[in-house]
Amino acid sequence: MPLILAASACSTHVDSRRSGGSGLPAGEAVAGAGGTHAIGAGGAAQGLGADPGAIGGAVNVVAVTPASGPARGVLRLLTNDEYRNSVRSLLNLPANPSDDLQPETVTESYRNFSDVLIVTGTLGGQYASLAKRVAGEITDFQTLAPCAQDAAPRECAGALVRNFGKLAYRRPLSDAEVETHLGLFDGELARSSYQEGIRLVIEAMLQAPNLLYRFELGTPSGNTRTLDSYESASLLSYMLTSNPPDPELMAGADANTLTTPAARETQARRLLATDLAKNSIRSFMRQWSQIDVIGPLQKDQKAYPTYSAELWASMLAETNKFFDSVMWQGDATFKTLMTSGNSFADGPLSTLYGSDNQSAPGTLAPIVLNPTQRSGLLTQAAVLASHSKLNESFPIARGKLVRKRFLCQDLPPPPPAIAKNVVPIPVDPTSTGRERFEAHSTNPTCAGCHALIDPVGFGLENYDGIGQWRILDNNKPINSAGNLTATRDIDGPFTSVELSQKLSMSTEAQDCFSLQAMRWAFGRETFKNATDRALATSITSQAGSGMNMQEALVALIKSDSFVVRSAQ
Repeated sequence: MPLILAASACSTHVDSRRSGGSGLPAGEAVAGAGGTHAIGAGGAAQGLGADPGAIGGAVNVVAVTPASGPARGVLRLLTNDEYRNSVRSLLNLPANPSDDLQPETVTESYRNFSDVLIVTGTLGGQYASLAKRVAGEITDFQTLAPCAQDAAPRECAGALVRNFGKLAYRRPLSDAEVETHLGLFDGELARSSYQEGIRLVIEAMLQAPNLLYRFELGTPSGNTRTLDSYESASLLSYMLTSNPPDPELMAGADANTLTTPAARETQARRLLATDLAKNSIRSFMRQWSQIDVIGPLQKDQKAYPTYSAELWASMLAETNKFFDSVMWQGDATFKTLMTSGNSFADGPLSTLYGSDNQSAPGTLAPIVLNPTQRSGLLTQAAVLASHSKLNESFPIARGKLVRKRFLCQDLPPPPPAIAKNVVPIPVDPTSTGRERFEAHSTNPTCAGCHALIDPVGFGLENYDGIGQWRILDNNKPINSAGNLTATRDIDGPFTSVELSQKLSMSTEAQDCFSLQAMRWAFGRETFKNATDRALATSITSQAGSGMNMQEALVALIKSDSFVVRSAQ
């Protein structure tokens, strides 16, 4: 996948009156204008992002992930969640800032792929507005930047720059960087006051490239580059918690211990036990299973009169709670994730599942599902409803879900002529969905892909467009016979829950979970890199019987690929 390389050039969003004479260089004062930065052969960040909304520049395009070997070093723009979490953590705010931020570009259902995250003019302005607002609301200067009555204000400001700056940039600042930031303070102190000078420094830091970007460039080590302890600490922390490194992790970086697998494992296991990790890994699960939509999932009220925004919220809450129960209270295995008959539901969702639980809407209680109808994640309402149409099920979307998200198979795109002239298959009240969609298999132009996709989706036709079990479609019996082909180890027929059971024990599916975790952790493609695929196989073998997903994450963090980048 191509990567637009960008330099750390910046707009000048800091108030011009206040920034005048500060001496801050472009690239340090405020938000970086370009997209992902990658290390090229010369060892430096190259070019400037070409996004039309970004702030000017040239383009240099290379691949982040080669066909084999280590991926390139990059600068990774924080996601909106990571940025808001960072601001809250730095200023000890009671909640994340809710200011508008331009939504991330989604790639392969992930919001953190580094090659598409750029600072457009709009986003740069939003960073600036947020930074100015939260800095302007600071009142507790005695805690943030204490200064005794007889102390020199510049010395107090220098302590803030070093201490707050280390937390903000996730590494110590150089003496030159400290002086550059103090230039801002000096100018504002002369114009206004100590407090306003501190506010301006913090405002600038909250939109500086060193905060906005996660540096994963590494230092030369033979034919590769190795992340230093501070880079490793940031990667580990944002991967597992979506937050900046905590004091213990920063202490490990200060001691330069995070370059060893054992030290990274110790920190990973510690972080995995925190509530922040639960939130972060739950987000990965939602992105992996493609249920992480913005706003309520829309459905046709005539087709599904019992469906509502509240029911959708309960579906999402169920999947979150189910994942937590497997990952943190259960055995954490991929097998259990795919086969468990235990879940959580409120009254309306229980009705959808055919259960008699009558808890209040929004109050989820444990339930035991019918084992002939439900088996783990794949048969949950949130997953099935989000892979359906407005008014009916959609076997094509469900087949693609299994092939791409659970087996990591790269399906070829449709022929250009077909892609430009797709005609939706109309609803026919006299036919089942399967009967209508089977037309793809008889069309020679479409058959190549749909012969792989449709038979998988047909096996899930007992679930309607909101995930409710059914045996009739348009008053005709449903044929839910499915079939898997072109897999490593689970070819053959299945119906409904049998698909989940096949996937649960498939090494191909378990390797795929590892590849998806690597996509999320590294913010890049992993399917087409031979080294990544070999690592996925190794992770699966280290994760034990049924594949313990926590152990899989630890194995990834211990691997050389976690810290080694290409020298090219």
